[in-house]
Amino acid sequence: MNYRLNEIMMKKQDDFRNVIVCREKLSPFWVAQWTDGRGKRKRRSTKVPVGGGVYRGERLSAAQAERRALMVAWELAREVEEDFAEHDNSSVREVCRLMLAGKLGRVSLATYENARTAFRQFCEWLGKRADEPIRLVTRADVRAFVDARRAVVRRETVHKGLSVIRAAFAYALDTEIIAKNPCVGVKIPPDTRDEKVVHEAFSAEEVRVLVAKLPDEWASAVRCCLGTYGQRLGDILSLKWEAFDWEQRVVRMVTGKTGRVLAQPMQEGFYLWARARWEAAQAAGGDAAVWVHPRLRRHSNPSYEFTQLVRMHGIGLVGAEAGGRRRVWHSKTFHSLRATVATLLQASGVSQGLAMELVGHESAAVHAAYIRPSGEQLREAAGRLPNFFEGRES
Repeated sequence: MNYRLNEIMMKKQDDFRNVIVCREKLSPFWVAQWTDGRGKRKRRSTKVPVGGGVYRGERLSAAQAERRALMVAWELAREVEEDFAEHDNSSVREVCRLMLAGKLGRVSLATYENARTAFRQFCEWLGKRADEPIRLVTRADVRAFVDARRAVVRRETVHKGLSVIRAAFAYALDTEIIAKNPCVGVKIPPDTRDEKVVHEAFSAEEVRVLVAKLPDEWASAVRCCLGTYGQRLGDILSLKWEAFDWEQRVVRMVTGKTGRVLAQPMQEGFYLWARARWEAAQAAGGDAAVWVHPRLRRHSNPSYEFTQLVRMHGIGLVGAEAGGRRRVWHSKTFHSLRATVATLLQASGVSQGLAMELVGHESAAVHAAYIRPSGEQLREAAGRLPNFFEGRES
């Protein structure tokens, strides 16, 4: 049975209306319900026992309990509305939109799209609560969201999305919209064994396919990566022709990740190819005369484009049947070329110290992690062992 508050609600109808108390099967108390000034239905327990009993030290009959519950319901409604009015009630969606607008034009298109995806996923997970005040989001909510995302993607993917959401809450904290950041202290479960993907090295045949079939600047980027012994994509796309010392036959680079200064000796084939490409670039003029890869250096997400191109040629594509939680992923990226060079140097008998100098690794442990021989290379290495199995049969 529902009970309405009449005279009091006539005076407060602009703030909230339709205050009622009702029974609920699983609750021993009267439950207050009302519609707030924004048209949303609210509900709270009055803690007044249904059928009468002791309430705040006073024994109430059933009829008295009903009336007391109705008065408590009105007080609850008033307190909730007054509390709401005292705070900044910017919604989750509003804060996300503000953060996204601030990124436009200030970050790369890929970074912007990643942020937009993270905000969309969080708001979709919250559902209607995305339009409620961001101050109502708790750490338990963020943990539940993280668990939901980990059920479908790897830890690193969740980490990237959570970093974006954490920044939005940090902004809300700095502008005093919220009192604390609910993302602080939230840990992301690690990848399980079947989720971890080791980016394999390209085989020699796959490298030939890339050089022959990729668009011109991408084929050039692959050649430059191999010619500089596996340097990273960002460094390859930042190459200027002035880095090529034709007299000494070296490529002088400063790595973007570690700041290490490299002077990479050019093999004869790479030297001849690069020299011919440089001469053509000088004749063409413009950006081509300055940058080795003028189009790719302006690309918002070159790594993604390379992966899609590799996928088109059926290289490094792994399906869900291989295990893990992803539908499809790639076991070979541009960074796999670094592993290709490290592995080939190892297989060629180059000492670890010299190989580390060429590739640019300062740690033997890191260098070792890049050596990823194929089954054929392992079989060839195994074939070099003496045959211990010939002799008389017992």
